[in-house]
Amino acid sequence: MPEVHVTIEWPDQQRDTIYSPSTVLLQYLKPGDSFSIRDFEERISKALQVASQRVYERYGFECTSAMGELARLKAQIAAIDDKTSCIKVLS
Repeated sequence: MPEVHVTIEWPDQQRDTIYSPSTVLLQYLKPGDSFSIRDFEERISKALQVASQRVYERYGFECTSAMGELARLKAQIAAIDDKTSCIKVLS
């Protein structure tokens, strides 16, 4: 399966790279998009769950890397004080 890496910018202007085992991530996050914290969390959760499911359908097991990435991102989201701020998709 083709891996995808997407670069985002957190509200504090720190850049981060998101890993997905599937190009499905590109259906949820497109360069130039900006999302509220809540919308980003919903999108990234759905995207990485679908990506993991695609791995399961192809290989018979879920992608632990995608689920680990989701857990990491959710922890970072939980640490954001200003929930009204936005996350930008850079590339």
